[in-house]
Amino acid sequence: MKQRNFKEIYDAIYDSVGTEIEAQRKNVLAKALLAILVVFIIFVAMMFSGLNNDTPLLAIVAVFSIVLLIVILAKINRNYKILYKEKVINEIVEKSNPALRYLYKNGISPSEYAASHFDSHWDRYHTEDLIEGKLEDGSHLTMAQVHTEERHTTTDSDGHTQTTYVTTFLGLFGVVKLKTGTNADFMIMNNSKLAKFKKNRIEMESAEFEKYYDVYAGSKDAGLRQNAMEILTPEAIEQFTIIRNLFKRPVNVRVYHDKIYFRIAVGDIFEPPTFKSSLNFEMLRKYFFIIDVPRMIYETLIDNILVMYGDKKAREERIFANMTNEQKEEYLKNQKAEDEATYFSHK
Repeated sequence: MKQRNFKEIYDAIYDSVGTEIEAQRKNVLAKALLAILVVFIIFVAMMFSGLNNDTPLLAIVAVFSIVLLIVILAKINRNYKILYKEKVINEIVEKSNPALRYLYKNGISPSEYAASHFDSHWDRYHTEDLIEGKLEDGSHLTMAQVHTEERHTTTDSDGHTQTTYVTTFLGLFGVVKLKTGTNADFMIMNNSKLAKFKKNRIEMESAEFEKYYDVYAGSKDAGLRQNAMEILTPEAIEQFTIIRNLFKRPVNVRVYHDKIYFRIAVGDIFEPPTFKSSLNFEMLRKYFFIIDVPRMIYETLIDNILVMYGDKKAREERIFANMTNEQKEEYLKNQKAEDEATYFSHK
């Protein structure tokens, strides 16, 4: 799977919807600033009407003003958000890979997220911005933004309780369903000082890689550990370091039988900007690379998986995908010569 040239994609989107989307953004910005000004004036007027002597009532008015402002801004932003996702993000997805589709209202199921074993617990789960479809070899990709939160409850000296929610993960999560089944079971997680004491941890031969990651086998089974090490070759772990440096944060991966789970904490994504250009080049380029994360991971692991589990046909299909007919003929000719040489040397 070749990565498309982002500049070409960006220019096509800019020529198609640049004027329309930027006019919509400026309209939203003007209305948002007006709403902020009106709510502020109302709040100040109430303060000087005598409410400043009534602290509890003033607090209620302040909270009401903030809630009102949030509701107004959400309503103002709604049409702009829909236009942005349909005309900009959807185009980046489709032009990156026509076999993928973008469904911004949908998400990925909490049961699929739980199956990754990236998190053991959460209290609130939200998901949107689903991207799904086929990769070139027929493997199926599903990914979406996921936001998980834990509930924290505190009680003060008077017995009053307060509940807050703390984000545990916010970013891109997905899964690739492989055509080739495996017995593999390992995880690549963020580096942790406590991990060094876990018996199923696998030590990798790269100090740079281990600054950011820890690798765990699914159990202490020697076969699983060996499988992981054969899939995570020096070239593969170098690529994971490159991905980390690209986003300035590690990507978590779990390879479990015929699935590759992945996530990367890139924060809230695919949302339209209000205070800067709607077609800001660097921001959309970042989204393009985020959408490309599964391809990077897949390309890093799949060849080693196919070699290890002996799916010769699938490996040849991947090799042939980017070859001309003449190159295919030359490859098959050389392969036949190698096979014959091996056969006669054994004889």
